[in-house]
Amino acid sequence: MSDWEKLQGQTSELIDAAFADAQERYFHGSPMREMLEFHYRSGGKRLRPALVLGAALAYARRKGGDQAVLTRACVPYALAVELLHNATLIHDDIQDGDRSRRGQPTIWVKYSTAQAINCGDAWFFVPQLLIQSADYSAETKLALLELVQSRILAVIDGQSQEFALKERFARGEEVSVNQYLAMVEGKTSALFSVPLEGGALVAGAGPLERKALEQSAKALGHAFQIQDDLLDLWGNKGRDQTGSDIAEGKLSYPLVLLLNQLKRGSPDRQRAEEIVRAPREETTPEQVAWLITLLEKEGIKDRAKQDFQKHLKEARGASLWQEVIDYLAGWLEEKVAGF
Repeated sequence: MSDWEKLQGQTSELIDAAFADAQERYFHGSPMREMLEFHYRSGGKRLRPALVLGAALAYARRKGGDQAVLTRACVPYALAVELLHNATLIHDDIQDGDRSRRGQPTIWVKYSTAQAINCGDAWFFVPQLLIQSADYSAETKLALLELVQSRILAVIDGQSQEFALKERFARGEEVSVNQYLAMVEGKTSALFSVPLEGGALVAGAGPLERKALEQSAKALGHAFQIQDDLLDLWGNKGRDQTGSDIAEGKLSYPLVLLLNQLKRGSPDRQRAEEIVRAPREETTPEQVAWLITLLEKEGIKDRAKQDFQKHLKEARGASLWQEVIDYLAGWLEEKVAGF
């Protein structure tokens, strides 16, 4: 078992205990308690809280500091990051109409859309309370709150941009790769910036040191989203079907590459556009399979994997945090190695 696997296991134990305390403190007697615990216990890698500890401990090893004390100090913020991430997932599932996540019913399917909205909303606010009640200096608390609030606003804006791009596509307008990546910088990159920058901040890193992590988080977000889009088409995301992004009419990185490559008005492009624009309930598995085959025939999978590696190389530029970035980059590479 690697040091990072040990850290992830340790992180899970620490934040699971902190989660139980937070549930009792903030949701005692609330009907949301059962719903939130159902979602939290459904699984998840606890990757982002591990990145909080990873960034903090990497700094401590370079600059000096009591790692055991720092680990305990990171727990409130690490849990805050995990809850924020899951808040976005709850809302994503509603917006995208996904009925399963991690092999289980999504919270809106099990409990209702209205209650899922309540649960997602709650987990946008509990993290701020966790930061405020943590044993941090007033300056650190303020900096962490500003980081969380600005980055989560970027996530929400990224979600809005995703729908705006989908509407542009529905109107017959072109969507460029750069436009797609700009959306990803909010929707996905910000959720890497929150744990990495926050962990560094808890450890005492200064603004210039954290800036390098911000730049790496941007590139990691690009790589992660490309990996996630590839996984939907050629892997297993624990959802209803392979290619669920196609079925629900979402623009993905491979699809944007394909549409930019095919000649406008060509038979293949016209059919691809018709499949993606069709209502989810009218999209058949055969249509999804045809489009996936077309992506392979046009060399899009290979090109997307090359772009994935390009963004990982860019992310590795933050030399002070190399062990953290290398761990995350290696984890992402492993996920796409099988296809």
